[in-house]
Amino acid sequence: MINKKALLISTLTALTISFSAVADKPIYKWKDSQGNIKYTQSKPPRGTEYEAIYQNTSKKPPEDNANSDTESSITAEQDDILAQQQAEKQRVQQANEEIRRKNCEIAKNNMQSLETNQRIMIMEDGKEKMISGEDRIARLNTAKGNVAKYCN
Repeated sequence: MINKKALLISTLTALTISFSAVADKPIYKWKDSQGNIKYTQSKPPRGTEYEAIYQNTSKKPPEDNANSDTESSITAEQDDILAQQQAEKQRVQQANEEIRRKNCEIAKNNMQSLETNQRIMIMEDGKEKMISGEDRIARLNTAKGNVAKYCN
């Protein structure tokens, strides 16, 4: 049977070793975009001002070494990827805005035609057909809904 005292000592030793490994790593203090103070073990987003807090004050903060070159190249790659993603997002937003503008123009034209003309001819199955008054009103309501949806 294991001695309780020996078990306690070995457990405390293991905890001390694991805590000292964590204590060597800095904690980063920084503010997020809403001004909230954050404490994290990973670096804050690039371009964010931060303070590195070292928990184990008996040791000096680690000096920049070869890992920092690797870290900076990884960070540069991440920055490039983020810039590409941002450019793509902006391109998609512009394309969506152009589609919304065209839909607005079409909806306004449809609404104007349906409001001003009592007789509306449409092409259906390759043949011209006049729509009924009820169908014209239903299409007019749809057009008004589309104007509200795309033009505001």
